[in-house]
Amino acid sequence: MSSVNQWVRIRAGFGGILRAAGRSSPMEASDPHLGPVVTDCRSSWVRRATFGATEVYVKTYDYPTYRDRVRGWLRTTWMAPSRAEREWDALAWLREHGIPAPEPLAAGEVRHLGVLRRAVLVTQAWPGEPLDRLLPTLSAPDREAVLDAVVRYVESLHRAGFRDRNLDLRNLLGRRDGTEAFEVVKIDSPRYRVVQRGSECDRLAQRDWERLSRSIDELAQRGGRSLAPDRERGSDL
Repeated sequence: MSSVNQWVRIRAGFGGILRAAGRSSPMEASDPHLGPVVTDCRSSWVRRATFGATEVYVKTYDYPTYRDRVRGWLRTTWMAPSRAEREWDALAWLREHGIPAPEPLAAGEVRHLGVLRRAVLVTQAWPGEPLDRLLPTLSAPDREAVLDAVVRYVESLHRAGFRDRNLDLRNLLGRRDGTEAFEVVKIDSPRYRVVQRGSECDRLAQRDWERLSRSIDELAQRGGRSLAPDRERGSDL
């Protein structure tokens, strides 16, 4: 068949919820007018929606033109999984290894002759804020508490063997955990790799810390103030 519009990953029971909501295919679920805007770019967008009683985020990667498809040729042909499928696998891996992460519910693709036209990821809504938005709104003690939570979370990723390669504040969500402490989770990990468990000081882990440190520094410069406390934190933060 030359064209496909199908879910390549789906949580048991969620297919019925999608059908009942009239969103049985990735193309139907990725409607840019589906619900409130979370992010909105030319070739990707995230919408918040409710399917049945399940509140979700629907993330869409769009390849509308020939140039868009050719630019990512090796990443978007039938030989390679889509970003949505890779992100599903990353979230599922984290949850299977006891690391907090949003629950993936469905990942789908729209392809023509094996070339990706659209990729869609549906996750259960995790009630947190991206840290690049959350941190500037907090007091200095709360910012320190969030950054402490980030260090602990990244250390847990690395101990488990997870290397993100896309680690910055906009891809970390944070919220209070019901006390004065904060909980952090990771989203958007299409370039992740898994290495031998227990090693935390390899080149890929070092690059994770470096990218996160740059993200913190850039946010601090935009806000004109320090976001991190004076004492050292983590491996390189």
